[in-house]
Amino acid sequence: MNLKKVQIELDVSDVQRVLAIALDEDKDRALEYIKKNLVKKIEKVLQPH
Repeated sequence: MNLKKVQIELDVSDVQRVLAIALDEDKDRALEYIKKNLVKKIEKVLQPH
């Protein structure tokens, strides 16, 4: 997989979730969100078209 600079769009629920995680400072919840949501979005952007 070729890595490159990416830009991903977050919907309102993603933004709310990120802000809630930041306020809670819950490391486990943050890691879970990264693995289940952000990684999938990044991988999708990096896929060859």
